[in-house]
Amino acid sequence: MLFSIVLLITGCSYRALYTADDISPDVTITETRNKIEIRPNQPTVTDTGLLFYPGGLVDNHVYNEILSDFVGEAGIAALITKMPGNLAVFDIDAGLSVIEDYPEITTWIIAGHSLGGAMAAAVVYDNPDVFEGLILMDSRPASGNSLADWDGRVLSLYSSIEKIEDVDSTLSLLPPETWLDETETDYPAETSNYTVVHQIDGGSHSYFGTYGPQDGDYEPTITREAFHAEVIEYMIEFFNENGWR
Repeated sequence: MLFSIVLLITGCSYRALYTADDISPDVTITETRNKIEIRPNQPTVTDTGLLFYPGGLVDNHVYNEILSDFVGEAGIAALITKMPGNLAVFDIDAGLSVIEDYPEITTWIIAGHSLGGAMAAAVVYDNPDVFEGLILMDSRPASGNSLADWDGRVLSLYSSIEKIEDVDSTLSLLPPETWLDETETDYPAETSNYTVVHQIDGGSHSYFGTYGPQDGDYEPTITREAFHAEVIEYMIEFFNENGWR
């Protein structure tokens, strides 16, 4: 019965909409039972890694394109954690077994999209010393997983102005926040325990990957390529500001 349910859920997942030509030539992608590994062909940083949790009911391959572009520019490895039935709630700690395979990586940043971001925040809540940073993409911690006192750094990215509606009620679950936009990009003076928030004008929820449109999503007014470029820009800045690359 459980097997049938998992097959049904997987069959309802959002599939990737890209071709091999869309993947950066500067990276190499390998895949195992529990992860997708994206490595730069010419790494500039070998002791920092990005662990990624996919959104709920979203095929993990949909993030290959945007993370390949990030990896190619950042020069670090990224690992996309595969989830049972494409739902991180089925194995919240799946990423912990992934990072065990990389003893050479001593600095870990965890990221997640939508439900995957909430589950990534839950992993940080339970393992605060394992990760130095958290990247949320249209996501927030669950009410019982407050990271307000976590000694780490958070980047919270929102795909559109419509997604900001949840911000005021959830920022109290994160370290003190600073909003970033095209004119105000100064990071907090503190070296730890802060959140930087950025809203991308005209994007959509599914734009964090390469799939969609997703049910209930907002109609985008910018291209996916422009959206990806802005996400990567702010991710690179987040890594630079914290000395992770």
